[in-house]
Amino acid sequence: MARIDYPTRESLQAEAAQALDGMKPMNVFRMMARADSLAPPIFEATTRLFRKGGVELAPRLRQVAILRTAGETRCDYLVAHHEPISRRVGMSDLDIAACISGDSASLSDADRAVMQFTTESTSNVDVSDAAFAAVRKLLSDRQIAELTLVVGLYNCIARFLKGLRVDIE
Repeated sequence: MARIDYPTRESLQAEAAQALDGMKPMNVFRMMARADSLAPPIFEATTRLFRKGGVELAPRLRQVAILRTAGETRCDYLVAHHEPISRRVGMSDLDIAACISGDSASLSDADRAVMQFTTESTSNVDVSDAAFAAVRKLLSDRQIAELTLVVGLYNCIARFLKGLRVDIE
């Protein structure tokens, strides 16, 4: 059960209510709207990640990073919502389980590099030179910047979800 009440649409400032109207009806977005003017920029950032042409980082690698963040932070809400998205971008159940658990032996070099980068960033904030070099071999500067933002954004979201105990739909 969530630690604070989900807001009603009527209780929100106009900007947050309007932004919430453009989002899927999910508890994460409902609860974020509670922060009123802080919610719309977060909604926009998450929407851009999933918009075709919004980012250069491959959808599979985006999902590897999100699932690894979910696993490392033990965020069941992220797992529940990103397992189906991961399947839609071609990930198998084995791939998904590997990303969540951190057991990357069965994954590609690119997946393993993104997983290590994500694990270190999530656990230590900084990433080692070795983890950075591994993604550097595979990704452009823009893709590395996008990956770093994905990891940071989903760490923020995981902490929000867990700290407020947002209910899984």
